[in-house]
Amino acid sequence: MSRRRNDPGGVIPIAADGLGKSEWIRASLEEFARASGPGTLVPSERVLAEQFSVARMTVRAALDSLEASALIYRIPGRGAFVQHPLVTQSEVLRSFTEDMVLRGMIPGTSEIRAEARPADAFIAERLAIAEGAQVYLIERVRTADDVPMAIERTNLPAERFPGLLDRLQERDSLYAALASDYGVIVDSAEQTAAIAHLDHADARKLSTTPGASCFALARTSRDRMGTVVEFGRSLYRGDRYVIQMRVSKDALTLPADGEAGLHV
Repeated sequence: MSRRRNDPGGVIPIAADGLGKSEWIRASLEEFARASGPGTLVPSERVLAEQFSVARMTVRAALDSLEASALIYRIPGRGAFVQHPLVTQSEVLRSFTEDMVLRGMIPGTSEIRAEARPADAFIAERLAIAEGAQVYLIERVRTADDVPMAIERTNLPAERFPGLLDRLQERDSLYAALASDYGVIVDSAEQTAAIAHLDHADARKLSTTPGASCFALARTSRDRMGTVVEFGRSLYRGDRYVIQMRVSKDALTLPADGEAGLHV
């Protein structure tokens, strides 16, 4: 008989092979997590401490390590659960639709809100347009394989994209609509990411818990001529995403005074 999703069953210890107790428990739990379906309940600290004949503190350290590796997640008062596979937010500039298709997932939109309104000073500055000029505000809840993954909120100059709101209803990808209907290719973007916590309204849209952690991304996109196309802020579920970044040091240089210096 197959194990129910929320029935933790038992954790089968792997061969110790000289591992310390904490490493042995972690390796056994890692094997359990990889063999179990997403959302499977992990046995409690008490149960694991009894099974492995160790202190609960040792079990807690192993669980902390698995949580840091995104193999499990914890919900206060409910326990630890096997993590869903995480989606990497790539450093390559793609639309949500393109990104999900490349991952073999089916992109979609479960909710959409769009309206034309005057740009306030902040949005006007970001879009390099006059304050009070009409902009389109587009908010969409994006899904992958019917699971809510992100809330995208973006602003575009209405004068440049007349009729966009009607055309977007016929397309799932904003970038595809801009390319095919207006000949505008999004070529580059400046993006920042921060950790935020979902309020009740956004948590409901993403089918998760109020206060849950999320990635708050702010993006200014430009076309091939360097003209701003959009400015948006998006929320990505922290339990389903990781952020990928490429970092490097500048070359070691030798200043005129002869002392080595590193420009960062």
